[in-house]
Amino acid sequence: MREEDRNIRIEAKSPVRRFHRGAMGQVLERYLDAQSRGPQRDYQLVELEQLWADAARHDPAIGLHLFARFTSRDLHVLTQLCLYCLDVAQAVACWARYAPLASDMENLALVEDAGGVAVELRIDAPEGLARYVVEHYNVMALTQLRRGTGVEVTPARACFTYPRPAYHAEYRAWFGDDLQFGCDHNRLYFAPTTLSLPMQGHNPGMLDLLTSELDRRLARQHQLSGWAARVASGVRRSLARGEAPSLENQAEALHQSPRTLRRRLEEQGLTFRQLLDLVRGELEQHLELQGLGRAEIAEQLGYADLAAYQHARKRWRDYG
Repeated sequence: MREEDRNIRIEAKSPVRRFHRGAMGQVLERYLDAQSRGPQRDYQLVELEQLWADAARHDPAIGLHLFARFTSRDLHVLTQLCLYCLDVAQAVACWARYAPLASDMENLALVEDAGGVAVELRIDAPEGLARYVVEHYNVMALTQLRRGTGVEVTPARACFTYPRPAYHAEYRAWFGDDLQFGCDHNRLYFAPTTLSLPMQGHNPGMLDLLTSELDRRLARQHQLSGWAARVASGVRRSLARGEAPSLENQAEALHQSPRTLRRRLEEQGLTFRQLLDLVRGELEQHLELQGLGRAEIAEQLGYADLAAYQHARKRWRDYG
């Protein structure tokens, strides 16, 4: 009992860890590498904040410009999904529904008030990081909507929680003329005529295929709550660093004994091996949608050879 009480006290002092699963960190690294800065490989929230701050020293408006540096392999499946939707309304609804699959630090919601229909972006991050992320995600969404419709989609009104930045004149190209800063929320309001714009690449078959898979991944993510979610985040970080996740090193990172952590997972109906399989299965699908080959996926998932990876994937699909 004493050991568990001590561990809980230590954990209470530890900061909440958030994890970003998209390519934002890699693209920031490439940008900084072009500015003669060596790359780093860890994208926990605190490292991501430092990457944004470093990039902003070269370009204060980097939040508006970063998405232009994304290649097709950097795009998360959500940015592709909207292109298969029926219209802008369905595209923003999909963005709001599946956003938790891309990152732990933002939450989207469709809201309707006297101003009309809006997408509200809620960022669980320090103020300095939140502005860059809001700019980046809004530009990303509008870029894809413009590509999909062939129209310069612009919000009817844009609200931001942070003060007006020095480069606010650049906002008009993306967010129109009705700009409001220092608001209670980050929202993009869309006119009914904009929401009804058709997506030129509408493909019901691809839309059904992807949404079925993403719904499955959402259900699996919901299963990973509490201690399982904390371990899953640690496993993702270990794999991103090229380290082999184990019960022992994950327990150490969470200030728990391996025995205590094993018991906590069992209380949620999971063994560590099952959880590791779930995380690898989730990452595998993300990497497949990015176009990586089997050998590249095996390496990123921590397997020494392709045969071991192919054998393991048969096992973890039983948990899907």
